[in-house]
Amino acid sequence: MTSTKLSWKTRRNVLGAVTAAGGALLVTACGAGTQQGAGSDTAVGVNGFSFKQPVAVQYWKSLEGPRHDAQVKLTDDFNAKRSDVKVALEHVGAYALAAEKLTAALAANTPPDVRLLTVDQHMPAFARQGALLPLDEFAKSDKSAQFDKYAPGFIKNGTVAGKLYQIPFARSTPLLYFNKDHFKAAGLPETAPSTWDQLVEVGQKLTRAGVLQPASDEPRTRAMSAVSYWWSFQSMLWAFGGKYSDDKFNPAVAQAESVQALEFLSDTVKRHQVARAYKTAGAAQTAFLQGQLSIEIQSTANLTQIMQGAPFRVGAAFLPMKKERAVPGGGAGLTIINSIPREKKEAGWEFMKFVTTTPNTIYFSQQTGYMVVRTDAGDQPEYKKYLADNPNAKVTFDQMQYVRTQDSIVEVPQVTPAIEAQMWQVLGEDKASRPVMEELARQLTNLAANVKK
Repeated sequence: MTSTKLSWKTRRNVLGAVTAAGGALLVTACGAGTQQGAGSDTAVGVNGFSFKQPVAVQYWKSLEGPRHDAQVKLTDDFNAKRSDVKVALEHVGAYALAAEKLTAALAANTPPDVRLLTVDQHMPAFARQGALLPLDEFAKSDKSAQFDKYAPGFIKNGTVAGKLYQIPFARSTPLLYFNKDHFKAAGLPETAPSTWDQLVEVGQKLTRAGVLQPASDEPRTRAMSAVSYWWSFQSMLWAFGGKYSDDKFNPAVAQAESVQALEFLSDTVKRHQVARAYKTAGAAQTAFLQGQLSIEIQSTANLTQIMQGAPFRVGAAFLPMKKERAVPGGGAGLTIINSIPREKKEAGWEFMKFVTTTPNTIYFSQQTGYMVVRTDAGDQPEYKKYLADNPNAKVTFDQMQYVRTQDSIVEVPQVTPAIEAQMWQVLGEDKASRPVMEELARQLTNLAANVKK
């Protein structure tokens, strides 16, 4: 998952603007769903939809660097293959800015046709306001999509209130990264610990071994990071049997298991002194690449960047477990706007289907580090060889089986910064976990009240 997030104010403004335009959006969506146009008399065939006259589709995307280049390549490939659909790709900035642009475009009735949206925050918000097209009809009727080959966890992530709104594309999970050179120098096996308790033990050995580079602002070396980041902590909550909320937005952060998870993370910093607290995953990644840390938790989306940027051998492993192993599915997927003509919806589906075929999800994964989104990718001979030659990439593929949908309350505007602010009070400001989590529960209850209305 990329680290771009909405601020409290920005996310409130985004949802507020969508809500304000909600009535207009719903009216427009209901009317536009039956509009007829160039390809409106088409029916889905064995290869999906085709059109008698060319249909123009506008695709709004985020992500830069190799993630941009790969999307350009896939779009060009689609346009070269199809004469009846032409896709124009437009980069609209990082996720937060892009969400604001989409809100404005919807209010002005000038939206794009296909949109890349984050799975955990932006997509659910727009879906609940009626701005996105439910994809269930296309998924059921278009056998050429081979819909059963999409990873079930990712499809569940793209479902809101029982309806599918998103096809997985640039998907990620948190991953454990470790410095193999540090492990070897400390006399440890070059394999990552499997549980949180083992992680502390290994961290203590690494810290005592003197293999870490000192930080200029921290005289004591620490082997691992403890980041006040809601996404990676979601996995830790589940591992300890806790959660942010139930599926009806009722907070559960003050429950014993949730408090225990935060206490354990705090203990790695204060009692065991094997971890250093960071406010952002980006700061922890910089320290890891500089050799100041031996272990960090970071997105699978950063795999290529970390491996290319590290002056040491990088290992990757599943996130640690306690009572169970589970990871949230992050990143982004592809959606269709509800207020566009029917033929544009069908043409947009054809584009989304193309860029997420098994060969294309393999290509996108290899170019960027994002996960493949189809389960049959592992059956392809060339990809099998790639995974055999790149064991870190194989970890990202294998961890797909542990993907769960994030707890419902993180969809609510202002919730994730509230979680991170309270986490930092424990990790960085020496507050006790229980009263902080009780205060967080009160905050989340108030924030969720607006969604329940």
